[in-house]
Amino acid sequence: MFTYCRVTLAAILVLSIIISCSKSTRTECPLRTPKADREAELIALCLSGEIVAPDNLYRQVQRDLAAIRAAFGDTFELIRRIEFWPPWVPGRLMIGFYDSTVQQIRAGEYHGWDQLNEEYHVAEIDTGILYIMGIVTLVFRGRLHPYRLEEIYEGLPGAWAVSATGYVGDGPNVHPRQTMGGLTYLFRNGWGDCPAGCINNEYWYFVLEANDPVFVGYWPEYREERQPEWWSEARLNRRQYCD
Repeated sequence: MFTYCRVTLAAILVLSIIISCSKSTRTECPLRTPKADREAELIALCLSGEIVAPDNLYRQVQRDLAAIRAAFGDTFELIRRIEFWPPWVPGRLMIGFYDSTVQQIRAGEYHGWDQLNEEYHVAEIDTGILYIMGIVTLVFRGRLHPYRLEEIYEGLPGAWAVSATGYVGDGPNVHPRQTMGGLTYLFRNGWGDCPAGCINNEYWYFVLEANDPVFVGYWPEYREERQPEWWSEARLNRRQYCD
């Protein structure tokens, strides 16, 4: 399991990407989140890059992981315990405000975010560090992609920065990747000073063929063995982790 700590707002972000639901149609985009299977939802969110995990991708990931663990979990017990973690915290956004706006928020007179907060179902407005750093954290009810939230809340009146929150540290993870042939999954176990970056690693690589899981190979990197031939493909799963 990961050892994590949240990262504070670090820099002013200048974004120009517009999500598929425009301002005029945002209310027509249902928020189908949170879903029952947290891991499958986060993987679908990561792979799609959409604000909400697509239902069809979510169901596919859910089937894939269940099939892999059912077929190979007895042989490779760790793949049942290694779970996916994204590099960002879903459904959480930090916003830095100018001093004049901080005063409005403190007085309950700021309404620049009211419509967005209602549309995207904000569950909590955390002002714990508002008075010290001018930063508010919005916590949403659903598992929403924080990078899409950045784009939606960019340009909020009185705000100087909008940022997702992330994690520091390392640990076991599942690295999924979409290919022309379908989804692939690289399970990684890591240990040894993982908060700073795991020193020791081992990998299990799986592909799906006609919806059936296929075990490609195992590589105990920590033993300093030669890289297997399939690693040139499988390592892309780590390199493209939630791009």
